[in-house]
Amino acid sequence: MRSGGGSVDLGRLAGAYGYRAEQAATGRAALAADAAHLSAGKVAIDIGGGTGTHTAVFAGRGARVFIVDLSPDMALRAQRSGHAVVVGDGAALPIASATVDLVYFHLSIHHGDPERWIAEAARVVRPGGMVWVWTLAPEHLRSSFLTRWFPSVAAIDEHRFPDPDRLAASMAESGLGMAEQSTHTERITRTAGSWVAAVGAGFVSTLHLLDPSEVASGVAAFTAAHPDPDEVVDYDIAYRRVSSTRPSLPS
Repeated sequence: MRSGGGSVDLGRLAGAYGYRAEQAATGRAALAADAAHLSAGKVAIDIGGGTGTHTAVFAGRGARVFIVDLSPDMALRAQRSGHAVVVGDGAALPIASATVDLVYFHLSIHHGDPERWIAEAARVVRPGGMVWVWTLAPEHLRSSFLTRWFPSVAAIDEHRFPDPDRLAASMAESGLGMAEQSTHTERITRTAGSWVAAVGAGFVSTLHLLDPSEVASGVAAFTAAHPDPDEVVDYDIAYRRVSSTRPSLPS
């Protein structure tokens, strides 16, 4: 994955996962678990599931859960946390057709071909099961906290992140039902020093695509504006949920 100054290093991203401040990630996973009625005997897969934050929520409902992730480094971290993981591509899932109750994507679908990943998700989900995608809301891409300090982020993210309406259309074209959408905003609260450390670690994949000089300039501007590393900084992330249910077989 290349754009401008670099490429996404999934190993580096895995190492920086601890810097993420997604306080409401488990809540977003719970919304999907509720909608899919996860319980004992159900099956869920988390595509690009990272270290297993969402998987733990699904497993807590009694479901059988595993992660499919492109990154061996990310997979190893999830395995160390006790999660079942397969290193693989969302476009070619090692799963039988019509066997899964929930196929879940959380800020991962932009790491592959969204249309192919949706089509593959539709293949493996059983009748009555759900495909659930969290991506960034379109209105967020040009007003995110990162764009204040790194101007190139807006254009890169608009290119990388799929149009939610196109995701909904792909779901319909793949045989799923009419997709639903909603926007959910999360307030992030962290210290200025932790944010600088997170940027240095590459905690957001788009940062990997910037010219290093832009990263350095943005960090310098942020530090000038927030010189106290213990200062509390707040910002918002707006997510768009796109989800659909595979129609049940006629009775």
